Amino acid sequence: MAIDVGELSLVSPLGLSPSEHVFFLRAEVSAHTSGAFTNRDGEALPLHDCPWIPASRPRASRLRLLAKQALARVRPTSRRTPILLVAPPEAATGEADLSRFLSLSGHAVAGVRTGSAAYVSALQEAQEVLRNEAEVVVLAVDSLLSQRTIEDWLGVRYSAFTRNPLPPSEGAAAMRLVRTTHAPAAGRVHALAAGRSEATDENDLPTDGAALARVFAELGLPARVPLVVGPRDVDPLRIRDFHLAAVRHHQKLDRAEMPSLEGRIGLFGSAAGLMSAVFAISWLRHGLPLPDPEAKRVALSWARSRDGSLGAVLVGDERP
Repeated sequence: MAIDVGELSLVSPLGLSPSEHVFFLRAEVSAHTSGAFTNRDGEALPLHDCPWIPASRPRASRLRLLAKQALARVRPTSRRTPILLVAPPEAATGEADLSRFLSLSGHAVAGVRTGSAAYVSALQEAQEVLRNEAEVVVLAVDSLLSQRTIEDWLGVRYSAFTRNPLPPSEGAAAMRLVRTTHAPAAGRVHALAAGRSEATDENDLPTDGAALARVFAELGLPARVPLVVGPRDVDPLRIRDFHLAAVRHHQKLDRAEMPSLEGRIGLFGSAAGLMSAVFAISWLRHGLPLPDPEAKRVALSWARSRDGSLGAVLVGDERP
C-alpha cells in the first residue's frame, strides 16, 4: 500500500526547506558554522549548527526549536492531526520532553520511537492510522550538540586506530501523510522494509551485509534505481554494510546517484533516516539530474540505528 505525502519539511545547518537542501548540496554550499563551539585553547571546532538557534541554547531547547520549525512547515490542517515522533531517548523522557512540549502546543503525539531507522516503523504505523484519520505527521528530530557528545567526539577525532568520525550536528524532518488529496502530492512512499543486524555500534561484530540486502530485496526494487540516499560514507560499519548489500543488488544500484547529507554536514542521530527520505523525495520532485534519466523516478532511502535496526523505503515523486 503506497502512502501519499502531502507536504515535506527538512531543516539543518544547510537550510530551512527541502528545496534549499537539494540545491545547496548540488551547488556545494557549505553548511553554517557559528564558530561558537571551541576547544580549551579557544580554537573554533568544525561543527555545523543551525544559524537560527543561538549556540548557547542547551540540547533540550535545541530539540524543541528544531521540532517546532519542522512541524510548522508541513502545515497540518488540524491541531488534532496525530504526530508519530522519532527522537532520542532524552527527548522522549528527559528534560526536553518533546511529547509534553508538543502536547502543550496543542498537538496530539500518538507515539514515540528512537533511532535513525525507526522512521520506517513510524511510516508503517502511519499506514494504519490513515485508515481512520485524514492525515498523520511523522516527525524526526535530534541534536547531538551537547557538551558530552562534543567531548566524546573530540576524544577520538584524530584516532590512530580507525577512520576519523564525522562531527556531531543537528536537524529535523517531517512528512505530512494523507489518505486522499485533491492537490498534487509532494511525493509517495511506495514500499517499506525493516530488519535487524547482529552488528551494532556497541559491539565489535563485523557485518556481512545480509540483513541490509534482505531489506533492500523486500522493497521490490525496480530494474534501475537512479537515486540512493543514506549513510553510505558515515563510518566503517555503515560503509561496509552498504557496500556488501549494494554488491548483492549491483545491477539495480551500480549507476545510482548517492548523495549523503550526514557526510556533508555531520551526524543527525535519530533524525537521519527521515531526513534522508525527505531529501530523496525533494531531489526527484525538483527534477534534479539523475545518471539514468530513462529509469523510473524512484529513490531508495535507508538508515541504520545504533542497536543494529535497519530500515529502508522506496519513494518517488508524483509529477505527471
